[in-house]
Amino acid sequence: MEQDEEVTTPNEPTLSCIDLFAGCGGLSLGLKEAGWSGIFAIERDPMAFETLSQNFLVSGAPYASFADWPAWLPKTNHDIVTLLKDESVRTHLRSLRGSVTLMAGGPPCQGFSVGGRRDGADERNGLVYQMLDMVELVRPQVVLVENVEGIARRFVARPGEESTSIADEVIERLSTLGYTSFFDVLDASRFGAPQARRRVAIVGIRDCSMPADTLKMTFADMLSESAITVRQHWGLHEIKNITAKEAIGDLAGGFRAACPDSTEFESAVYTKAVSAYARAMRRGKKTGSIPNSHRFSKHGERIQALYNLAHQTQPAGRLSKAFLLENNTKKDKKVLIDASAVVSTITTHPDEFIHYAEPRNITVREMARLQSFPDDFHFYGRYTINGPRRKHDVARCSQVGNAVPPLMAEGLGLALRNLLEFLNAESATEFSTLTEAQRPKVPLQAKLLSGVFPG
Repeated sequence: MEQDEEVTTPNEPTLSCIDLFAGCGGLSLGLKEAGWSGIFAIERDPMAFETLSQNFLVSGAPYASFADWPAWLPKTNHDIVTLLKDESVRTHLRSLRGSVTLMAGGPPCQGFSVGGRRDGADERNGLVYQMLDMVELVRPQVVLVENVEGIARRFVARPGEESTSIADEVIERLSTLGYTSFFDVLDASRFGAPQARRRVAIVGIRDCSMPADTLKMTFADMLSESAITVRQHWGLHEIKNITAKEAIGDLAGGFRAACPDSTEFESAVYTKAVSAYARAMRRGKKTGSIPNSHRFSKHGERIQALYNLAHQTQPAGRLSKAFLLENNTKKDKKVLIDASAVVSTITTHPDEFIHYAEPRNITVREMARLQSFPDDFHFYGRYTINGPRRKHDVARCSQVGNAVPPLMAEGLGLALRNLLEFLNAESATEFSTLTEAQRPKVPLQAKLLSGVFPG
């Protein structure tokens, strides 16, 4: 077996953060790479928490973090609603005031998503307000809420129709708590993820003298620089998009083998990592070895025929409804991946994506690559869950699809670090004393975004 080049991770954590609705840990992973030190993470689902635990918490975890996890919070899955009903927990949370730099989280997005039912009455929509309750208890210096674009759109023609968006309501509530806040829309491909995944980031800074519009412009500049820094960190091109073939090409074409954790299914071995992105994600995994969570679906004859026909007759991209109807499939969304472009937003349904070179669904590992999870980040729990349990249980495919892409999270983490350093600098301290006419456009602090991460 051939040993591929390994990418090192030089950053050491210095700033403290709490990760809410942590899922399998995509946001935690990116923040760790950007130099943030986790205090604790809250995740309701036991399967998702097992993945988080195995990658961050257990002895020998590849991304060991949360070294100062508080004794009053057991290291297991927790429901934030239940926690906040416990007065002793609330007391412990209040005791953290002054010691937490960042509280971050991506509350469940299904009710907001324009790709789903977009249901204003979805009970999960209210979980963002549970996060705000925890913000009120802890009073971190920075708040980050990550979610789908739909959180910034008001509900119309749906149950729960509102005149304002959830994002506007979050910003208003943060204002009452002393935070200057704004939201922006980010695209994961900007940070080197091979996916056109657009997400809203709501950022709040406590006791900030800078007006919200200026703060937003300053943060946008810092995001532009952090996107380049993340790409440089992992040896990627500073501007060009990472294509699907560059992302997952080394996961197809190798000889078939039994999947180690599901021996009744097939997997395949690594072929040589040709692209810089594949080498970065491999983290030294050997050519000829079997990737984690790279289990192939067992397709019936009808699906196999559909996929072969799509490869032979259809252009890359989302297959037309006419084609799907003509071929008797109930699925109204299937994408034939374009090898030469970034993929569309990875969802929790691997059967929505047909591999560009083989007539099959993409695997959980291929989903993870397209989300920018490294290969030594392993996933746990069931591979898939169908039916009503999908709303309650989080299988591996859902863990990946729901996650914040780690490269985007790393970019957010770097930009937030640099924003705090800028706000703490003398020019930011004096900003509030200037009149509007005297206030210059805030310059980008390029020195804060050099290749050496501030410590």
